Amino acid sequence: MKTNLSKLQTVLKENKITYYLIPSEDPHQSEYVDDSFKFREYISGFTGSAGTLLVSPRDCWLWTDGRYFTQAEEQIDSSHIQLMRQGVDGVPTVLEFLDEHLKPDDILGTNGLYLSANYGKKLARTAKKHKAVFQTKYRFVEEMWADRPALTKNSVYLHDLKFAGEDFPSKLSKIRERMKEEGANGYFLSSLPDIAWLFNLRGDDIKCTPVFYSYVWISEDKCFLFVRENCLSATVIPYLKDHGVIIMDYAEATSFVEEQHGTVMLDPDCVNYLHYQQLFKCKIIPLKNPTESLKAVKNETQIKNLRQYHIYDGAAMTKFIYWLKTKIGTTPMTELSVSRKLEEERMKQPDYMGPSFDTICAYKEHAAMMHYQATEESDVPLKPEGMLLIDSGAQYPGGTTDVTRTFILGPISEEEKKSYTLVCKSMLLLADVKFLAGCRGSNLDIIAREPLWECGLDYRCGTGHGVGYFLGVHEGPNAFRWRSNPENLDAVLLPGMVTTDEPGVYVPGKYGIRTENMLLCRKQRQNEYGSFLEFEPLTLVPIDLDGIDFSLLSEKEKRLLSQYQQKVYDAISPYLTEDETAWLKQQLC
Repeated sequence: MKTNLSKLQTVLKENKITYYLIPSEDPHQSEYVDDSFKFREYISGFTGSAGTLLVSPRDCWLWTDGRYFTQAEEQIDSSHIQLMRQGVDGVPTVLEFLDEHLKPDDILGTNGLYLSANYGKKLARTAKKHKAVFQTKYRFVEEMWADRPALTKNSVYLHDLKFAGEDFPSKLSKIRERMKEEGANGYFLSSLPDIAWLFNLRGDDIKCTPVFYSYVWISEDKCFLFVRENCLSATVIPYLKDHGVIIMDYAEATSFVEEQHGTVMLDPDCVNYLHYQQLFKCKIIPLKNPTESLKAVKNETQIKNLRQYHIYDGAAMTKFIYWLKTKIGTTPMTELSVSRKLEEERMKQPDYMGPSFDTICAYKEHAAMMHYQATEESDVPLKPEGMLLIDSGAQYPGGTTDVTRTFILGPISEEEKKSYTLVCKSMLLLADVKFLAGCRGSNLDIIAREPLWECGLDYRCGTGHGVGYFLGVHEGPNAFRWRSNPENLDAVLLPGMVTTDEPGVYVPGKYGIRTENMLLCRKQRQNEYGSFLEFEPLTLVPIDLDGIDFSLLSEKEKRLLSQYQQKVYDAISPYLTEDETAWLKQQLC
């Protein structure tokens, strides 16, 4: 019986395709995509959110980053797919690999809908350099996927101004001001979180992310919203018409952009290569979406809501932790049942809208896979021993949450306790830093890594990412990462930006540890040296002290831990029962 990969390789051989590229993205370059767009997963079996598959008639290569090395090793057939560990010394990128292997008259094929314009141009240049042919018209996987899921279709609804804090006309005027500055008479926007933010609308087309499939074209006096037929709720249609928005069918976007001319502003990292090519009549101004930087800085209404909804989320988490720590060993538990219990606690909170990503509930060695997902096949019972890592988050109209805690369920080794303590130190030290305005996350990342680097440890991912507001749990342009990429530099940190702080240690086959808080950037002081900034922890969830080796903490670090635990107690205890409050008080140090 032929596998999906072997069937595709037969098609490539019949069509004389040398290499076929399958990315992970949808036509909007979304991080998480609808099941209908999971072509890479369909061919390779790898379920991680990031990765690129390159297939030839005889061979296959999968590129993914350090978050997914262990997971990919377990999911792919290594006898037919070679894992390319992205970012590891000596491992070429996809472009470097093609640059080394492409020959004259080779055909590099793909579907241009799923490539960003920037990446498509790089592939085209690489192919041209070697006198190879680059074709973006192919739909091989789409055509062979007989039971491909239909694209999810849900209702689009309003995000109330009491949560959004700024209305659509105000945001639109800022975009038009930027267009005027750049000399553009058109702006093409395809990033789904940016569209949802701009219009103060939300949807449920992508699991865990309240966005809807759409495109936007803004001119000097008109605004077009391309959205799927019959998905606008009864309140949204008059809302859009009252604001002069012209509603068009989602499928019309392709022919619409092909007819445009003049000067158009767009983000070539978000607009797909097919649409970019269809704008051949236009002079293109390539720049980052101005919506991205605008929505990254939360306004005062949003900040107020974020603080309140993190209290609600912290209360749910604390109630869950009390149950976990007091019932382990006496109540049957598995990774899946524990995930469901946490979800039940969140469902009791005001305005809970669902998870912000699929919960990672990983016991012992499962936690070494940064993005492990428990299934009926992999689910294991929990015992009063070892560590349990839970990375979870929630969507509320007043904000998106993302929190990780590693729980000590019973005896752990000295090695595990040391690693647990180092991770806690790393998180606290970054959260406490004071810095001059103008710093980027890449300037600060080493503060989190230093305690681990000092012991010869590291984690193969960034230290933190920006978080949307009732939008994507991963949103730029702010981030913490030590590798600085001049082509995609992380943003200067500004008051109002929210970024996660999540160092970790992952030892394959043994254990994984991560402690994560969301941090709000805010002003600290102004003096003759300039404007100083600091972070406020939004996440209010106690840290499990059972894993801390206090002899490894400095006096400052002990103070930071004590202050954080007290902050959690003060904020969360009013929402707890008497027994839960007594237990939480025991977590003070």
